[in-house]
Amino acid sequence: MLWGGSPPLDFSSEIDKNSDDPLEILIVGACDARHIIKTLSSLEKASKRMRYHIVEATLEDIARSILLINISLDKQLGFQEASRYFLEVLGNTLITPGTAKYLIKTIKRLIDVITQTYPCPWLNLEGLKYRDRDGIEAIFKFWVRALCEGVPMVKYWDKRVRNSLNTRYDYRDGVFDWDYHMVLMSTGLKYLTIREYKFWRSNGIAFTWIETDPTRSNPTLLSGIHAVGQGFIHYAYKGDIRNGPYFTWSLDDLNRNPKLRATDVAEGQVLRAIYQIRERESCPDNFIAAHRDESLIHATLVTQMPDSGAEYEAWEYRDYSKKVEEECPWVDIADHIVKFTPAWYLEKYKTKSEFKEKFDIVFVANNITNQIPTIIPWVKRKGMVLIESRKFMTELSKEDHEKFSSDLKQLTEDAGLKLIEPIHEPLENILRYMKD
Repeated sequence: MLWGGSPPLDFSSEIDKNSDDPLEILIVGACDARHIIKTLSSLEKASKRMRYHIVEATLEDIARSILLINISLDKQLGFQEASRYFLEVLGNTLITPGTAKYLIKTIKRLIDVITQTYPCPWLNLEGLKYRDRDGIEAIFKFWVRALCEGVPMVKYWDKRVRNSLNTRYDYRDGVFDWDYHMVLMSTGLKYLTIREYKFWRSNGIAFTWIETDPTRSNPTLLSGIHAVGQGFIHYAYKGDIRNGPYFTWSLDDLNRNPKLRATDVAEGQVLRAIYQIRERESCPDNFIAAHRDESLIHATLVTQMPDSGAEYEAWEYRDYSKKVEEECPWVDIADHIVKFTPAWYLEKYKTKSEFKEKFDIVFVANNITNQIPTIIPWVKRKGMVLIESRKFMTELSKEDHEKFSSDLKQLTEDAGLKLIEPIHEPLENILRYMKD
């Protein structure tokens, strides 16, 4: 999926727990670390210790989540740098050369983290077997090499669109227009402009700024990466080509400014989160406004692709040699530890006694609800279970949505979950349950 289908949640506000024990949080299938970043930015969590246990479907999802958290915590980055690097990695097939150079540098450090030759205070690797760590290391090394040598991401994207539309490909502009007006606008994406959406549907670039020029392929969107000898094999782009990453950080602007684009809203939300993680104080509205050129808002939009020759310009690739860094590059979040686990461990862990009634809060993505019977025994009595609905999966029919709701109702009733309250906020699609 590459990105989630719901806004980021602040887990510290979901449950009131007065205890010296850390708050144990299980996140299953979120894909993009948004809930961790939102919770880290919360000013309500100051006195709470938290342990995040993340279960993802693929090693690529784990690697991307580690990278996104790294960007959010990297105190050596400027606020605007960090927010734009974050959004480019999250949702763009092409990124700027500056972002690419930063990724090469930081991924090389993350390789040392995975091989445990560089200490990372916020990441716990105990949930990963050696073969999983080797797999993530291979993914990181592929990303570095692909950032230098280039991969045809836009061609991969176009092939997906051609296969999806088939005979309608020649009329794709009309298809995109229909999907925008008749489908997406009914979901509440009020800040997403038609130009932004059609530009993303055409080439996979979701977030754009007029003063930037994305020319390097973003290999973090690729899947099925494996090391073979001295090289790598991978699948082409297999992610979403219909909805976009707009249902995560772009749904709502706290100031309700109707002139903003989805890109502006997302940048403001991510900038606010990163500011609050670092400064431990509420982010002033004028701080976000200071990072925007108001003359560009709702005015000239990026609607042209850069020169294709620039995308395939090879950079010199050098094997990584370890470098000593004296200062820890990350913000200190000593009371918060992130632990990753592949989804195929769920079946293995369901009978382990140490997981029984371990978690205070559990988040389950809408594509892994079939695992609810396995997960519920791990939830504490009176624990919170947050289940992502399929409200924002616009490719599904009305019958598909009704079947999902019916199946979910049966699953939760069988598991002994009590619905706390229905969804009231139209921009939210999280069902909240409590375990009896």
